Amino acid sequence: MSKESKLAKKEKKAAKKAAKLEKSQSKAYEKLVKKIEKKNAKAEKKAAKKGKPFVATPIPTQEEAFAAAEGGKAKKIILMIILILLIWFLVYFIIMWFHYVAPPASANEDTSKSEMADYERYSNPHEITTTPDYSVSDAKTLLKQTLHDSYRDLGYKSDPSSSAINYTSNIVNVNNSDCYVFTASGKTYAVSVKLSAVYVNQGGKYVPITFRDTDIIFD
Repeated sequence: MSKESKLAKKEKKAAKKAAKLEKSQSKAYEKLVKKIEKKNAKAEKKAAKKGKPFVATPIPTQEEAFAAAEGGKAKKIILMIILILLIWFLVYFIIMWFHYVAPPASANEDTSKSEMADYERYSNPHEITTTPDYSVSDAKTLLKQTLHDSYRDLGYKSDPSSSAINYTSNIVNVNNSDCYVFTASGKTYAVSVKLSAVYVNQGGKYVPITFRDTDIIFD
């Protein structure tokens, strides 16, 4: 069979198919028109009874009707594909759920009982660094050293540290610090119980004595 004959046969077949489609579309369009007309007639009667204005549903052309039908068909196909995918994912999730097996516990783990951790009570390893209160004897030794270092500043002509130093059994508060009170070589002195300062009484006021960088003579 020649190419011309095959082509003519295909064209004839296509024309026959197109005519068949046209005929089926015409019948479908006639049914659609009758349906719309029937609906309009019913709506017109109902509007007339209620005294309301009647608005008829427009009748589309055959091309418009089948164009809308094709669009609706495509939309239905897309929705169907989405629905199939959702169903497939749901089935897959259910299958994986029932086939899941939890990993076995480690052999080193004791699952028979839960042990509570033991915590040692906290203790501060550092020693207390607060300055202690020293004795009267320690304060007297500090006063001796101070007299030796600063006797010229105190108005003495010679070192009075070897003279008698007497504790008065009194304690006074100087600069928010308790102090032992001593008398030595005609003057009154106050020594902090923490050995942080030495004062001389001048005109009823305790004045701090400046320390000198001299050698320690008393052990």
